[in-house]
Amino acid sequence: MRQKFFNLRVKLLEHDMTQEEAAKIAGISPSAMVNRMSGRYPFNTWEVQRLAKALDIAPTDYGKYFFPGVSA
Repeated sequence: MRQKFFNLRVKLLEHDMTQEEAAKIAGISPSAMVNRMSGRYPFNTWEVQRLAKALDIAPTDYGKYFFPGVSA
């Protein structure tokens, strides 16, 4: 079974970005980022937009990176 947010984790690696750096970009604490990446809490709109911009993720791909397991 793939871990939650696998695609987002790969994207962070591709951009040589740590989860802590991603949290700063998203405007949340590192512990809040852990909660998002573990699936305990969802990313909100602002967090998605900030991270997507930093990671070059197109809006059409948001589901693939920020909403795993959600079918269209």
